[in-house]
Amino acid sequence: MRCSGVGRVVKSSDESRLAVGAYVTTFAGLSEYLVMKIEQCTPVAKDVPLSWNLGPLFFGMGHTAWIGNKICAIKPGNTYVVSGAAGAVGSLAGQLAKIAGARVIGIAGGADKCRMLVDELGFDGAVDYKKNSVHADLLALCPQGIDCYFDNVGGEILDIVLTQMNCFGRIAFCGAISTYSGDQEEGASIGPRNYKMILMRRLKVQGFLCRDHAASKPESTAEIMAGIQEGKIHFKEDIREAPVEKYVDTLNLLFTGGNTGKLIMKIAD
Repeated sequence: MRCSGVGRVVKSSDESRLAVGAYVTTFAGLSEYLVMKIEQCTPVAKDVPLSWNLGPLFFGMGHTAWIGNKICAIKPGNTYVVSGAAGAVGSLAGQLAKIAGARVIGIAGGADKCRMLVDELGFDGAVDYKKNSVHADLLALCPQGIDCYFDNVGGEILDIVLTQMNCFGRIAFCGAISTYSGDQEEGASIGPRNYKMILMRRLKVQGFLCRDHAASKPESTAEIMAGIQEGKIHFKEDIREAPVEKYVDTLNLLFTGGNTGKLIMKIAD
């Protein structure tokens, strides 16, 4: 299973470049031990918890949130909506948008998650897609329309947001987790039914992968660290200690909404 991880070096072909005992991040996959080239390993950030290297300072979390917001081209006073807002990327993206001066609305599943977005992370409002009408709640919370949308879920929520985007709005397409489980009805469209709104509202929609923006990683890390140090960025970690054999159970929490914040599986000390 593909995934990134933090591990400790137990043997090195060149200790002048990578010493035994050093901690590194790498595209490890699900494993207790693996062999990697030294150039494929990145030393962890110093003076921070190891887990931060899979969280706010991680390529797939912090950098992803930062790149998506650059695509959204946030201006002070913009109305910004993020789906999957209680997850690792969404929660950080929303806070970075607040720092940029936007009015931030998060979409999440469950009252506790929505309360956390507003009370702990400083979002201006939250929509509980499991309980309420997303369409009606967005209309109430975004009376002037939506300027920026950070999309983590696709599906029906994307269709709803498209109808409420302002002209010349920007959408960063980060993920479509609502369509990943494979339980769609046979023949049913999982694409946006309101695709025409991209034309009618003259929207900019851009999909992105953080690996295409590797050169700007130092810049994103500096901004995120500054936000943490200034108390403007908070984040939750959901660390599950489990053996490799329980990986599927842990992974499925992402699809059932069973995690809050960055989901990390700890398989060894």
